[in-house]
Amino acid sequence: MNAFVVGVGAAVVLFLGGTGCQEPQAGGARAGAASDPTAGAPSFRRDVAPVLERSCAGARGCHGAAPTDGVALDLRPGAAHGELVGKAAEMRRGSRRVEPGDPAASFLIAKVAGNVARGEGKAMPLDPNTGWPVHAGSPRALDPAFVATVLTPWIKAGAPNN
Repeated sequence: MNAFVVGVGAAVVLFLGGTGCQEPQAGGARAGAASDPTAGAPSFRRDVAPVLERSCAGARGCHGAAPTDGVALDLRPGAAHGELVGKAAEMRRGSRRVEPGDPAASFLIAKVAGNVARGEGKAMPLDPNTGWPVHAGSPRALDPAFVATVLTPWIKAGAPNN
């Protein structure tokens, strides 16, 4: 396992506490959930977009208002869903940024988990001061629990713009 991923997991346990993200509640799905894959799933606007904005779109040179020349992905709330869902992943041939219903085929999962190969860019998010993936303890680091309890279930539910 990549040392970056282990370090992030060990040091950023408190990240979700200030994000407004909520773990899906057991038994919280409404009747008919078996036929509705979005029932009980995390919300893009409530749970996913705020984390992407804070961790990936806030700093100059990242995926926000003032990206560097090589960055062509806007992860601010008004644009993030359209930029991610169903769009080809430029850095990983044959993959999509977010493949609705299939987290394993979604390049975003690999990027935030640090599972990128040579030529696929850097793991996200980046430290705005160094341009390298954030170190353990950085307030911009993503908690692995966010990936497991919010991002992955949202993609499994079809990545709705809800």
